[in-house]
Amino acid sequence: MAKKLAVRVDDRLIHGQVVTQWVKVFHAQKIVVIDDQVAIDKMQKSILKFAAPPDLKVSILSVEKAAEAWKKNKFGSGNVFVLFRDVKQIAKLQEAGVSFDEITIGQMAVIHDRKQIYKQVGLSESEAQTLMDIEKSGVKLCFQMQPTDRKESLEIMRKTFPNLH
Repeated sequence: MAKKLAVRVDDRLIHGQVVTQWVKVFHAQKIVVIDDQVAIDKMQKSILKFAAPPDLKVSILSVEKAAEAWKKNKFGSGNVFVLFRDVKQIAKLQEAGVSFDEITIGQMAVIHDRKQIYKQVGLSESEAQTLMDIEKSGVKLCFQMQPTDRKESLEIMRKTFPNLH
């Protein structure tokens, strides 16, 4: 069972800011990336593993495999930093019976039907509703780009999407 667990959404997954700030602040020994597409793409898996420092264990799992690993031993021992590319993967994992206490929302590019919500966070209305639904289940959610930034509540989404429920 993980000693400490931090969960973050960042569409860049493993990159400089995650490795130099988040992982260090959290003292993580392991990163678990949960993403169905990345889990089956050998090239992306190689790139992500290469982006992590050599002393950091990296696991890249589909939602199904992540649910199995969680039920088996909650991602192993030590401090574990969990990364998702998008909020839909979190909802899918929650449907499989896995829920986290707290999730930080980081960068999600403002592309397609996404609107800027907070700094470099863009969400579509359906993604914003997914976050609201996850929060209703008892998970603490906040927006935070860097560990030194103040945490922002999901309420800021209502300025852009007033019909969220």
